[in-house]
Amino acid sequence: MRALNSLFRSGAQKRLLVGLLLVLGVVFFLSAMRYFQSDDVGVKPTIGLMTTLPLQWSEGGIEADLSQDAQPHPAYARLQQQYDVRPVDNFDVLDGQPMDMLILAQPRALSPAELVKLDGWVRAGGRLLVFADPALQWGSLYPIGDKRRPLFTTMLSPLFSHWGMELVLPMTGQEAITFLDVNGLTLRTQTAGEWVERAGEGKGSCRILEQRILADCKIGKGRALLVADADLLDTVYWEGQGVRMVTGTDEFPNLQWVGNLVFAIRNNKDVSGDFVGQ
Repeated sequence: MRALNSLFRSGAQKRLLVGLLLVLGVVFFLSAMRYFQSDDVGVKPTIGLMTTLPLQWSEGGIEADLSQDAQPHPAYARLQQQYDVRPVDNFDVLDGQPMDMLILAQPRALSPAELVKLDGWVRAGGRLLVFADPALQWGSLYPIGDKRRPLFTTMLSPLFSHWGMELVLPMTGQEAITFLDVNGLTLRTQTAGEWVERAGEGKGSCRILEQRILADCKIGKGRALLVADADLLDTVYWEGQGVRMVTGTDEFPNLQWVGNLVFAIRNNKDVSGDFVGQ
């Protein structure tokens, strides 16, 4: 009997030892995974943003931005959830800071030297997403002509011409809200422009897609997606307060499309859409 009890105790001790070893093995494995993934997990891709739109900062000035209840524009906040979005005032940052891509959303007027530097950065392999509006309808606290107001029309025409593109504003139906069927999504905006090919050095570098609101350009080793509108970023066209209170979702998928564009250009994926012929 004593021998039998000793045998049971020995078996229990072995099972306990094996169990402890399994637990320690799992703990060690999880710790090792966290150690080796620590450089990747939680690190957001970096996106530079140059804009005159009140996305990161409001039009209320420093006092408003520093107030306790200050919030960035919902479009900026949505982008910030997935990416490390950094404001860009000039292109000197392109020399010293690695960026996954650069977004220009109705940016300020660029000097000839800045346009040359931007073009060179894209040709060297940079990824660029541009929102260029020919007639911005974004609401503002300031009158047209005030430097604090977002630019009414894009000032990037020299760059577009260099790449063989021209941004035009259709003369029909621009006073009303516009609905665009883009790759299965219905976008809501106003005074959207269109891309047309322009004879010149860059002719043939860009494909015109998605009801001419989008151009996909292969520039040297890099790539640029050009959107002929910037109003679609404004909450009044997509958020839909009533719908959001009921469903918890956007009324129109404007930002879903923007997210698709960011993903496509960062990962060098094709942008779905019908090719408008050469």
